[in-house]
Amino acid sequence: MYAQSIATAALALSLLAPSVAIGQTSQNLDHPTIVLFANGGGNSALTDLNDAGTSSLKTGWAAGGGAGVQLNRYVALRGTFDFAQAKGDNGTAIAGQQLNRYFYGGDLQLRYPTESGLAPYVLLGAGAVTIDNPDNAAFNRFTKFAGKGGLGVEYTLPRSNFGLYAQAASYVYKFDRNGFDKTQADLLWTGGLSYRLAR
Repeated sequence: MYAQSIATAALALSLLAPSVAIGQTSQNLDHPTIVLFANGGGNSALTDLNDAGTSSLKTGWAAGGGAGVQLNRYVALRGTFDFAQAKGDNGTAIAGQQLNRYFYGGDLQLRYPTESGLAPYVLLGAGAVTIDNPDNAAFNRFTKFAGKGGLGVEYTLPRSNFGLYAQAASYVYKFDRNGFDKTQADLLWTGGLSYRLAR
């Protein structure tokens, strides 16, 4: 499902891209530039909460954003924050309860800009995740280290400092509290808007 969403977004962006090279933006990305971005979409748990496969999360929603420095047209360093919410699946220990996850940290974005305005990219980063269950007073909120990896594509609007992007980013962390003990992988599939501050 998330793969279809990313593919659809990428196709839509490619249809928007001009077939001939047009001036990319009103600024030169060969010098450091501040970048702001925000996104929204969904989240899917790639793993169950236990080895038996009897506890899992439904597909939920996600939102986030951040700021960074575009060092040049190929590399950016970014600080990010993402919020993901999903309910426990039926028949699980947290069935119907909301599980909130707050992801924060930094990442390295490696881009490959093209003349059409499209720039596929890879994300590598790390940070932390805070997990909470507001529907269960017995659930102890906790924070764990999280690694991050992802893929995306951005389309820079011609003669503008704005960009549209779609990405899939996965967070990996250890969920070892509140009766669970398993490494988790959560996928956030989102689309968003970026803005590069003109100098």
